[in-house]
Amino acid sequence: MKKQSPKSSADSEPSHKEAGVEEAQESDKKVLHPLEVMRNVYQQLEIPFQEDDGMISTHLNLVNVAVQVISWGEPDDLASVVVKIPVRAAPKFRAAAGEFLHRLNYGSKRKFWEIDYNDGEIRMVCYTDTIAGPLAESTFRSLLHFMVTAADKVFPCLTSVLSGRMTPEFAADQAEAAIMSMCDDDEKSEEE
Repeated sequence: MKKQSPKSSADSEPSHKEAGVEEAQESDKKVLHPLEVMRNVYQQLEIPFQEDDGMISTHLNLVNVAVQVISWGEPDDLASVVVKIPVRAAPKFRAAAGEFLHRLNYGSKRKFWEIDYNDGEIRMVCYTDTIAGPLAESTFRSLLHFMVTAADKVFPCLTSVLSGRMTPEFAADQAEAAIMSMCDDDEKSEEE
């Protein structure tokens, strides 16, 4: 039988050189602040933006509507994106607009659509957790794409409710069909 020599402490601990490599690798994996991630995505998409008091805002001219997008976030908390729709529900149509938005939110894991019953402001809001992990550029890009595209698809149905031309139920069915069509188109383009 061969005798095994006891391991020295030099064998079990990493050398100073190995420890330096590990530290360098950890520093390469630097976690970006959510605002930095958002800035990067806007710059990659060549979307001009303004930054003020920890919030990034931009205006986007879509096919059916021009919206304001506001985003902000903190590490180990939440990252938020708000798409403001440039119409307000008149007091006469606030209940119908609320029903329409409720129908769009119904059954969703996340409630995207909101209405302020005090002033009639309508917005699409999304929050994502940055506690479990940092905000990734791909996550923010996907959220931004979905939210502005969905707002654009829903806007004609929303205005039909706000003018009394469609019932909230019928308009919500039409809006959901437009969103599903958008999602199907996105899936097809990803496959190609």
